[in-house]
Amino acid sequence: MTGVIVCTMPLQILVPFDNSEPAREALEYAFELFSDAEITVLTVVDLSDVHHTPEALGELFTEEEAEGVRAEVKDQLEAAEEFSEEHGITIQTATRVGAPSKVIVEYAQTEDVDHIVMGSHGRSGVTRILLGSVAEVVVRRSPVPVTVVR
Repeated sequence: MTGVIVCTMPLQILVPFDNSEPAREALEYAFELFSDAEITVLTVVDLSDVHHTPEALGELFTEEEAEGVRAEVKDQLEAAEEFSEEHGITIQTATRVGAPSKVIVEYAQTEDVDHIVMGSHGRSGVTRILLGSVAEVVVRRSPVPVTVVR
């Protein structure tokens, strides 16, 4: 008996998530576009939001700051899980620490992600030129296709 054996693995979709409206829209879009995929929601703790000097990296957070970061991450992931339950979709969640665009691209490379779906915060003008957009950097550096939801 000869034949072709086709083994299809579900697509691995990454959705960076910070519980903003653009992130929620991206997650909903991923549910619609990739309903049969395995969707991972990634929350990135951006250390640039913490006002410490590079010399203080050994003691990055006070206990109070660490509790605040943990609570924020927990809230973001719970919001994503509740949102996914409302849509009848099961998701995986992950948390990483670092510069968001770099972390998202590295995650896509190391975790065999097939596609990234992310929201755009719509920066424009001088702010976009000076700071760059996380979505723009991910689009330029990603090893996989990226869909930016507006």
